[in-house]
Amino acid sequence: MATLNAAIRDDSKKSIAKQLRREGQIPAVVYGKGVEENESIAVNAGEVSKAFRKEGRNAIITLNLSDDKKYTVMAHELQFNNLKGTIQHIDFLAINVNEAIDAVVPVELKGTETVEVGEVVVNNQLSELTVRSLPKNLPAAIELDVSGLHVGDSIRISEIKPAGDYTILGEPEDVVVSVSYSSKVADTTPETEATNQAEPAAPEEKPAE
Repeated sequence: MATLNAAIRDDSKKSIAKQLRREGQIPAVVYGKGVEENESIAVNAGEVSKAFRKEGRNAIITLNLSDDKKYTVMAHELQFNNLKGTIQHIDFLAINVNEAIDAVVPVELKGTETVEVGEVVVNNQLSELTVRSLPKNLPAAIELDVSGLHVGDSIRISEIKPAGDYTILGEPEDVVVSVSYSSKVADTTPETEATNQAEPAAPEEKPAE
């Protein structure tokens, strides 16, 4: 379990958030189990990155606000700077480790290099999936081996076997990954070429006399 130290922040001024980011802090809020009122806080950006690298996006975190106030939390929602890719804001959800929760987990594809030969492409149509489990059983990622797929093949939610004690939520028939030819090749299939050849050429206009 990761540990983060947090400081209460004054969110009455909009400029505070920008100042915190300049100082290497991330504005955040904590709510959920045991939190009477949402608390505006700030956490160190470097410590957050270290915790996520070590234990994953769904790391269970002990959030220390003071000597006598701490929460067991998860990062429920992250807001990013689209240009820099840095975390701009975090919603920390206080949890009960003995109660199941829903969380978003990234999908990681394995074996794409053996499939993507020539004009064949692997389409990662759902890059994230929602799972339900006890916090300790949440996977860091859902790995899918696509090395045995061919053009026209796909993997649906119903076909994924969880590698741990969790349930994958969502529509069973939703396609997570598929294999196809690139759009350029698809536009020049034999059927398309035959259709183009069968179309009569447009008649030339005669100049007005």
